[in-house]
Amino acid sequence: MTATRASAPSLRRSTGSDRFTYPLVVGFVHFLIVQLTATLAFVYGTTRDDPRSAGAGAMESGPGNYKGDPNGPADLSGWVQNLVEPFRSWDGLWYTSIADQGYGSFANANPAYWPLYPWLMEGGARLTGMPLEVVGWLLSNVFFVVALGFVYALVRVDFPERIARITLWALALFPMALFFSAVYTESLFLMLAAGALYFARTRSWALAGILGLLAALTRSNGVMLLLPFAVLFIQQYGWEPRRWVTRGLPSAAFAILPILGPVLFYVYLDAEEIPQTVTNPAFVEVQGQWYRYSALPWETFQCAASSCTGPDDHDYIPANYNVVGADWTWVRELIDDPSWGNVTSYEFRTMFADSDTVELVSLLLFIGLAVLGLRILPLYQTAYLLPPLLFPLFQPGGVHPLMSIPRFGIVLFPLFVVLAILLQRRGPLIAYSVVSGLLLVLFTIQFAHWYWVS
Repeated sequence: MTATRASAPSLRRSTGSDRFTYPLVVGFVHFLIVQLTATLAFVYGTTRDDPRSAGAGAMESGPGNYKGDPNGPADLSGWVQNLVEPFRSWDGLWYTSIADQGYGSFANANPAYWPLYPWLMEGGARLTGMPLEVVGWLLSNVFFVVALGFVYALVRVDFPERIARITLWALALFPMALFFSAVYTESLFLMLAAGALYFARTRSWALAGILGLLAALTRSNGVMLLLPFAVLFIQQYGWEPRRWVTRGLPSAAFAILPILGPVLFYVYLDAEEIPQTVTNPAFVEVQGQWYRYSALPWETFQCAASSCTGPDDHDYIPANYNVVGADWTWVRELIDDPSWGNVTSYEFRTMFADSDTVELVSLLLFIGLAVLGLRILPLYQTAYLLPPLLFPLFQPGGVHPLMSIPRFGIVLFPLFVVLAILLQRRGPLIAYSVVSGLLLVLFTIQFAHWYWVS
C-alpha cells in the first residue's frame, strides 16, 4: 500500500487556529470517554479489596500495596477521589512514592522509574498545595493535549492533513490510551518525543535537543531519540563530515543531548546514595527486581505464545522456572458462559487480566504495522519506532513475558500514522472507532477496578 505524502522538501508547518483546536477537540473527547468511564466504574463498580492479589507479578512490598499500608499515600476524598483515584494505581503509586519520599524509599525497585515525572509532581505539589496524585493526573491530561498538538503538526509535515487527523483519532481511541490520563509517564514522554522530532524535522535543533534530553529523563528509551536525530541530521546536512563541521556543528551539539539523560539520572541516584557502579547503574541492575532477563527475540516470542523455561542464573527467578505465556482459557469460558454475571465476576476478570493475551495480540499488531511502515513512513519515523519496539524482546519478564508492551506501543506514534493510512476509507474508520472505543471503555473499567491491564 502506498501512502500519499506531502511534498518531501516542503517543511510545511501547521498554521491557523486549526493547528491548536483540532488536537484540543480530540483530547477533550478522549478525556470525556476515559474520565467518565473511570469515575462511573469507581463510584458504582466493585474495586478489588486487596491490590496485592492483582496478578502474579504484584510486588509483596512497596507503594503498590497501599491499602491498609501506613507507609502508602493518604486516601483521597470527595470529588477529587472520584476523578483521580481510578488513575493512580499500579505504577502511579510508585511515582507518587518517589515524588514524596525520593529514591531512598523502597530503593531496590525505585530506579526502574525515571525521574522527570516525579520531579514535576513534587514541584507542582509544592506550588499548588495539591496532593501529588492530583498534580500527576492534571499534568498527564494537559501533556496529552500538547502531545496531540505536536503529533498533528509533525504528521502534517510529511503527510496530508487528513492522515494527521485520523492519526490523532486512532491514537486517542486506542484501547490502551487510558494511560494518557493516568498518573503514568505516557503523556509526558509522547509530548517530549513528538515535540523533539517536530523541531528536529523543522531544523530547530536547539529546541529538539532540549526536549530530547527531557524525554531521556522521562523514560529509558528516550535516549533512543539519538537514532532519528542522526537520520534527520544526515538528511539535512548530507554525508560530508566537512559540512557537518562548517555548517552543522551547533545542530550536532544539540542532537546528542539525549545521551545526557542516563548520565544525569546516574549522577542523581549517586547523590541519593543509591548503590550502583558505572558499569552497572541502578536503573539497569533494578530490572532483575522486575523479573526481567536476557533472551533472544524468538525465545521471548516462544515464551509469550506458549511457555518456556526461565533462566537458571537469575537472582529473583527460581532455576528452571516455567514461564507461562498467553492463556486463552478465558475465551472458552466466555463461549461456555457469556452471561453478564460471569463476565463481570472477579474470577473471569482476573483470568482475563492475567492471561497475557492482550500483550501478545498487541505485539503482533505493532510488528505488523511497523513492517508496513517500512514502505510508508519517513526514515526518521521508522528509526524512532523500531528500537523501542524491538528492545523489550531482548528483555522479557519472568512472570509476564511481554510485560507492558501494549503500554510501550502507544507512545510510538508512527504506528498510528500507518494505522491512519489503512483507515482512510470511511467504513474502516468507523469500524475502528467503534470497536477500539468500546475496548478503551472496557480496559478503563478494568484499570479503575485494580485489575492488571498492561
